[in-house]
Amino acid sequence: MMPIEHIKSFILILLITSSLVLTFALWSDQPNYQMQTEQEDLIDAELDGGVRLSRSDVIKPVEMIRHDERLETPVGLKSDERVTRFNEALKNLSLYNFSRITMNDPWYQEEPNRLEVTFQTALPSGVIMDLFKVDAETYVPSGDFNRIVFLEGHDLYQILFVNDGDDEVIVASAQNFTQNFALFTQIFNAEEEPYRYLTFEGTRGSLIYLPETLTKQTRLFAYTELSQDDFINLLFSKPSIVRSAYTYGGDTNYIDGIREMVVDGRGIKFTDPTNESLDQSARRSPNQLFDEVQSFINTHLGFTFKEPFGYQLSGINQTATSNEVTYTLTYQDTPIFYDRDLTEIMVRWHNDSVYQYYHPLIMMLDQRGIGQETSNIPSAEAVMEILNGPNYQGTAIYDVVLGYQLTEQSDSQGQVYALTPTWYVKGVYGYSPLVLPLEEAKGGMAHAMGSN
Repeated sequence: MMPIEHIKSFILILLITSSLVLTFALWSDQPNYQMQTEQEDLIDAELDGGVRLSRSDVIKPVEMIRHDERLETPVGLKSDERVTRFNEALKNLSLYNFSRITMNDPWYQEEPNRLEVTFQTALPSGVIMDLFKVDAETYVPSGDFNRIVFLEGHDLYQILFVNDGDDEVIVASAQNFTQNFALFTQIFNAEEEPYRYLTFEGTRGSLIYLPETLTKQTRLFAYTELSQDDFINLLFSKPSIVRSAYTYGGDTNYIDGIREMVVDGRGIKFTDPTNESLDQSARRSPNQLFDEVQSFINTHLGFTFKEPFGYQLSGINQTATSNEVTYTLTYQDTPIFYDRDLTEIMVRWHNDSVYQYYHPLIMMLDQRGIGQETSNIPSAEAVMEILNGPNYQGTAIYDVVLGYQLTEQSDSQGQVYALTPTWYVKGVYGYSPLVLPLEEAKGGMAHAMGSN
């Protein structure tokens, strides 16, 4: 028979062993908790106030122009209702029989009866599928265009997709073209007070349209600021390890040891240096690049605006070292020019992921008060005189737009932003404000703005 002392010792050993096992189990559970924390870093971030936009939402026309031999000047659509009807009619047009021709000079400009639809930037031919009805198996030639021309009664061609300054033009036919052209004409005829345009020949030989009547007003808007944390959760794989530091210029740098996000209070600039080099073997077509960037922005509701603001595609730029897609903020479909911080979303997309990302941190909200007339804006006639004068001698002029300039102001209710109608001229380096003659600039008509 086992002595009582041995039994007590055995029980004591069991208790000590159980205690050690339980202690080990508690300690061994700690790594599982840490792993859970790391998984929680992978947040599917969405920007507050943002929305998703389709490709067709961001490639709306800038101008819709009708040429008619019975009219003294080209005319355009003014009312939102007519613009909507025209866009719907375009989407219902079925295209086929695509091909490409060489056009040594813009002979279509001599056609007395035609319609022109112009866009802010050159678009890849792949977006034709977004603008019209086209069967998926239909061959569409590769190329770019920034205006669509509809020719009434032409012997050979019905629709031209033209890129200013490019000799290669995509042409197509449309089902029931005569009836559809008549429908387009009816929409223009229903406009009681259409825009009337003066025409100016640009450097590349294409016509630029300047509205005779200036109806845009200066408007004030309140704004809200987007959360910096949303961008940290979105752009860094492990937000918990991100650290911040202040620069001498007053900006804030967020870093995780590799990636960097600079915040200056008005916008963010994110960079992933490991993705700077562009793999040429995985080169994307302009249409594929546009599609991938659009999907990236939509995934996190990156189009941050409140109607009647919006965003329009303003550039698809590919070089040997970079793929870049930009979107410009608009008000009632009119582009707003300022600088990259407040009015532009830009993505540099390398090797199927983001390399650099610019995004505004400010979102315009409600209008303050009523619109105010802008008395010092030059007329279309004055603009043409300036463009033909010494200020623009030898300067490339690709486009002229009556857009909005965004400026920060203070009123009795606090900080607001003003949208001021301003003429912008597109040259080699993009859009910049119209350069006024010296005597007019001294009178307060100049705008201190850099190029967009």
